[in-house]
Amino acid sequence: MNNIISKYAEKVKNPKALIIIGILGIALIFLSNVGAKDTKNANTAKTAPEISTLEYREMLEKDIKEIVKEITGSKKATVVVTLESGMKYKYADWAEGSSADKTEEGTSSSSSELKQGYTTIKTESGGEEALLVTTQMPEVRGVAIVCLGGDNELIAQKIENAVTAALNITSQRVHIAGGN
Repeated sequence: MNNIISKYAEKVKNPKALIIIGILGIALIFLSNVGAKDTKNANTAKTAPEISTLEYREMLEKDIKEIVKEITGSKKATVVVTLESGMKYKYADWAEGSSADKTEEGTSSSSSELKQGYTTIKTESGGEEALLVTTQMPEVRGVAIVCLGGDNELIAQKIENAVTAALNITSQRVHIAGGN
């Protein structure tokens, strides 16, 4: 065992061996940092994707259209979804308050101060932005559907039940009409 250690010790004394070991060490450190950055970017990509109100509405219309096509058996259906408002965002915020009472010869006064702000985080570009806590999707105001068989009571009832269940809305918010 001592012979093996002494052989490696002799090779380490060689300047070429030291240079090679140094380069390998630097390369390993570099590769470990590159792997860590890729993992960080992969985790960032897995966060909830940002979606606009228009994209959300179009996604709902597409999904409802697929439900209607399955129920009616027809490839033609028109679906329009209206939304109450846009996206609602909730940011992490804080508030500090202080109050003071002062009494002087027959008079008293009080004052209070309230400081409010948002918790911010540093971005990759070096700037700051408010810390987003939740995103609330817009509420569906109503759905209009025109499809083949929409004037048939049984088909209209099946479509209405499917849409109200899928969107968690009342039947008064759904209108179904027959079309070509």
